[in-house]
Amino acid sequence: MTAAAHDPAVPDVDGVWFQLESDDPAPYGQYHREDDLVWAEFYAGGTLRSGRLVGRLRADGSFDASYCLLAETGELINGSCHSVPEFDAQGNIVISDHFERADGSHGVSRIRQIPGPIKGAS
Repeated sequence: MTAAAHDPAVPDVDGVWFQLESDDPAPYGQYHREDDLVWAEFYAGGTLRSGRLVGRLRADGSFDASYCLLAETGELINGSCHSVPEFDAQGNIVISDHFERADGSHGVSRIRQIPGPIKGAS
């Protein structure tokens, strides 16, 4: 495991469920981590049908990743992100995703830890 995984001040995303802070209903998914490998599966919600992410954990607990999403419209969206997990005042994990899509658009989205699993709930 990396040094970041042992530091209690650095959130560990392994097995944690997250939901995007927007849309209603918003997309949600589960993150995983093994050593410096981080990956996630995203499930339906809002305009998202499905998605995947894979990346590498940095020593500071942030990670760099690439993602591919399938929108309900059939549009494929892909890009890369630098993700920064941190704890909120309640001790839950919030990730700020600084993303850049293949089409050149970019921004920051936030995802928040939620109870899970909720797959199939509507």
